[in-house]
Amino acid sequence: MKKDYHKNVELALNSGFEESRNEKAYRGKCYKKDGLGWIHDIEALKTSLNLDEDEELRHKGYDVGSYYYYVGYRDGVVDKETALELIKASIHSDNSILSGRFELLKNKSILDGMINLFCEGYREEVLSNYADQILKK
Repeated sequence: MKKDYHKNVELALNSGFEESRNEKAYRGKCYKKDGLGWIHDIEALKTSLNLDEDEELRHKGYDVGSYYYYVGYRDGVVDKETALELIKASIHSDNSILSGRFELLKNKSILDGMINLFCEGYREEVLSNYADQILKK
């Protein structure tokens, strides 16, 4: 999902990413944090690198988690595919209550429930509590 470039840069800087010059980067600048690159427009980036999957971007050193966490949705309206990507991003993120809970990605019934909750507007804390309750049964 494309967002205004200047607002996107401001968001990156406010999120702790640092600007550096890079002739190959869009507009000659890139933004990095903990060795990972900020993504302004994930589809354009995948096209320019001739990649199909988000996981390929992760392997190339891009912060896919931050993209979906900060940029990947708008106005709380999320379809199931986007919800799944946002949940995955939270699990792969270092700053989420869902961080590192990879077992949730393997449990289809829990993941489906989390996706439905996300689409209804619930976010990480509720999703984590939901998963914990289902796992207790």
